[in-house]
Parts: sequence; structure tokens; C-alpha cells
Amino acid sequence: MAEEKAELGWADLMKMVAEVGSENVPGSKAWKAEGSETKRVNEQFMRALRDNNGKVPGELADMPALIITTTGSKTGEKRAVPLGYQLVDGRLLVIASMAGAERNPPWFNNLVKTSEVLVEKDGESFSANAVVTQGDDRNYLFQKICASEPTFAAYEARTDRVIPVVELRRK
Repeated sequence: MAEEKAELGWADLMKMVAEVGSENVPGSKAWKAEGSETKRVNEQFMRALRDNNGKVPGELADMPALIITTTGSKTGEKRAVPLGYQLVDGRLLVIASMAGAERNPPWFNNLVKTSEVLVEKDGESFSANAVVTQGDDRNYLFQKICASEPTFAAYEARTDRVIPVVELRRK
């Protein structure tokens, strides 16, 4: 009998958000353990995106998501992670919120060191340069993103850091 694939849902994402805000953050010993909810959801999410031309079936079908592969800043190894994305004025953007944690997510640190990334979106793969937006441009983009996704404003309110907005520029 074939193994049944469990469908991802909002409950899975909310568990992951709670975990990211705890001590079990990406890169920690607990994260690397088999029991990481975030690791499990990320792997399932990437499989669903790859199997369905960039869409996650079920209640997350309308969520715009992609996979970004960065080069590890310490290891040099390729690291893939699924991310939600936003389109603002035709620009492809990802937000390094890590649910409002006090530090940036590891994928962000990776692309700061090596800006060339691989993007998998809508069943297509392409190389891109990851550009961290700055100043008025970042503020404008973040304001537009928060207007459509208020969760990001809540994330920024719970941290002292400025949440980075990254543009993925297709090569």
C-alpha cells in the first residue's frame, strides 16, 4: 500500500511559527533533531511545491510560495527553504521576518554573503540575484506588503530589528 501524503494546512504553519519563535530556531541543536516541526513542515511544503508546479494543494493553495536555494555562509553547502513571497510593482520580494524573532533567519545571512540564489517558482527554476532593499525603498515596499499581509507589521512590532525585504532579481 502506498504511503498517504498528509495535506498541509494553516495549523501546520501556525505550529511552525510558534516553534520559530521559541528556542528551537533554525540552526539550533533542536532544529537539527528529527523532531523539528519546522524542518518537517518545510520539507513537506517543498515537496508539495515541486510536485504541483509551485502550488500547495488544499487550504494553502492561494498562498504565494517559492523555494529559494542559498549557499551556506559557513558551510558553503546548498540550502533550500520554502518562503512566501509578495509582488509589489512587479518586483519579486521575500521578507526575512522569522516570525518577529530577534535575529534574521539563516537563509537571509546566507544570501547576504552570496547573493546568487536559485529560485523555484510556479514549476520553473531560475537564477537570481538577491538584493536587500534599503532606506526609503525598503520602507515603501514593507508598507505595501503590510497593507496586504498585516501579519508582517505584527512581526516587526515584536522585535527591535528592522525586518529585511529582499528583492529576487532574475538573471
